[in-house]
Amino acid sequence: MKEKIKLKDLLAEYGELKEFAAGSMIFNYNEPADKIYFILKGLVRIYLTTPAEEIEVYRSQAGSFVGKTALVAENYSSQALAHFDTKVLAFKISDFKLIIKQDNNFANKLINQLCLYLNKLENRENIVFPEIPIVKNNAAAKQAKDEAAQIPEKKIITQAIKNNKTGFYLPGHKQYSKQAEKNYNNYLYEKEIKCPVCSHQFKIKKLRNSRIRVVKVRTDLRPIYQEFDIYYYNIDSCPNCLFSARKNDFELFSKSKRNKIKANFKEIVSNTLGQEFKINYSEPRQINEVLDAHYLAIKMYNYIDFDLDKKAFLWRELSWIYEDLAENDLASRASQKALSCLEEFYFLTNNSNSKTEAANLELLLAVLYSKHGQKDKALTLLDDLVRDQNINNRQKNKARDLFLDLKTELKNN
Repeated sequence: MKEKIKLKDLLAEYGELKEFAAGSMIFNYNEPADKIYFILKGLVRIYLTTPAEEIEVYRSQAGSFVGKTALVAENYSSQALAHFDTKVLAFKISDFKLIIKQDNNFANKLINQLCLYLNKLENRENIVFPEIPIVKNNAAAKQAKDEAAQIPEKKIITQAIKNNKTGFYLPGHKQYSKQAEKNYNNYLYEKEIKCPVCSHQFKIKKLRNSRIRVVKVRTDLRPIYQEFDIYYYNIDSCPNCLFSARKNDFELFSKSKRNKIKANFKEIVSNTLGQEFKINYSEPRQINEVLDAHYLAIKMYNYIDFDLDKKAFLWRELSWIYEDLAENDLASRASQKALSCLEEFYFLTNNSNSKTEAANLELLLAVLYSKHGQKDKALTLLDDLVRDQNINNRQKNKARDLFLDLKTELKNN
């Protein structure tokens, strides 16, 4: 905690508070790269020019730095625009380097952010951003709001549906015949709950934790349960408004996010999958229903821009389901999605996880790096965990085992 307070003090001491109106430029192509900006409030969009066009390559929100390439270049190679009214702390490069020298952990994380940013630029042809409203300034925003008020509500909803309509499943997904085993009911009981979005009462299956037994935890951190597949029962879905979430996330949604779901989400899903689409679990539960529930939760999490680590957990579990269905390509692609979400959460999000939670995320990130051929990144994270004196012995031992296994694998290859 002291380290975090010290870093905040350093940022406050050297940073200059600046405000940019929506639509204004923070820095432009080829301008001297003399400042780095920490976003306190707002949204900044980063653009690059190509021989054919200008493309958006990044979006940064509160808690993120923009202009990080100023650490390694004399001029900005991109353009940064404030999409909404934005408040930042601006740092001279000389001052920023002083901060880095005084906080090694911050320096390492910033370098990782820069590497991740550069990697995204190298793969910019694959970057697709959801549409967001164009706002040039407060006056324009007010005018747009007034004009929108004159448009029939149905038209606004239709436009929202159009903007959010994307593929529901990963390409290659199909229907499967697998279902939950009948003995799974021995580990379950039924409970009626109230939807946090629309207050509809519906029944769900809850786990009898006293009966669930973990046989082992694989090297990729997947727990294997005795005679039970927990992913059949991890997603609860309201049949009325289609609110769908992991059990662990069910009560974590803010009022504003719940209101957004209530206003348009069911309409958006209906437009994509038909008016009759909903998650109706059978008895025994069918794997196709479980897959639909996971994809529906992912669609909702994306729609409300929910926490990236929570999205990563959904994709990771989806990869396990595909693995059990012998869909290796789909399992790999779902796992890659989990890696992308978790990587961005860990390096680019100003999160407030406890030391234990942070170490667990680092372990998972290292496992995903290793699985997708980025062994050097995995070893770096694992080495940091092994050397960290502030994590518990279980995490340290797990990190050490993974580190040694990976070293042995690299040596044998």
